[in-house]
Amino acid sequence: MINILVTLNSTYIPPLCTMLRSLAVSNSNEAFNIYVAYCALTDEDFKKIEYALSDIDAEVYPIKLDDGLFEKAPSKKRISKETYYRMFAPLYLPKSVDRILYIDPDTVVINPLKSFYQTDFGGNYIIGAKHFDGAVDKWNRGRLGIKNSPKYINAGIMLLNIREMRKDFSSDKIFSLINRYHRILFLADQDAINILYDGKIKTFTEYKINLDERSFNHLLKHCSLEDALEFVETNTIIVHFNGKYKPWKDDYKGNLKEFYDRYRSNPPIKFKARCFDEGA
Repeated sequence: MINILVTLNSTYIPPLCTMLRSLAVSNSNEAFNIYVAYCALTDEDFKKIEYALSDIDAEVYPIKLDDGLFEKAPSKKRISKETYYRMFAPLYLPKSVDRILYIDPDTVVINPLKSFYQTDFGGNYIIGAKHFDGAVDKWNRGRLGIKNSPKYINAGIMLLNIREMRKDFSSDKIFSLINRYHRILFLADQDAINILYDGKIKTFTEYKINLDERSFNHLLKHCSLEDALEFVETNTIIVHFNGKYKPWKDDYKGNLKEFYDRYRSNPPIKFKARCFDEGA
């Protein structure tokens, strides 16, 4: 069984459905528990989520959170308050959940997840991929006071060790951190996560779990476009369309759009996933 966590508002339902279709196509032999943390989704949104899941063993768990939970948390143009919900996962997930893969809706899963999902935490709370390289990574760790984690990670794909995180989870600690650092949280909760779990984060190669246009451009320095795309096809598990440009918009810039379009263009297979009410 693979546990998946997504957090979003209605704006991101279309890309979420594309991500779920990619998940189903690439992992047709796996069983999934899909936890959806939200504050304002509708019944129609959840019908779309169910419809997007093809013929796999999937159970959908809606988890409605208090709309005022992060009313005062800093947000930006591309960052909604729902992004902060992943920080509270140890609080609202069922006690039966020991580990879970948090994944942003602006992703596609193009290869099986199981090998990454079963990665040994080694005592760490989070496994994620670095977000920047070289001087930019060093600058981010410096401005946030990160001293023990080897890299600043992207929070869009994180394997979470929920069992261990529960042991010292504190809502007050999170709010205190946000209030203390809010002026320098340029990337909102991603910055906060890197501060909060400094020394408890294990890095995993971005070419496997967080392949974006930035890391793809690094591949292009060493091989042709055709060979780079073949490398992604064979080796990458999750492609992440982070940043300003999105593949479902007309102004998208990059080389990875074909990985998104292959799942968006496929008609969803009608499938009645079991959708559990909050608190089930």
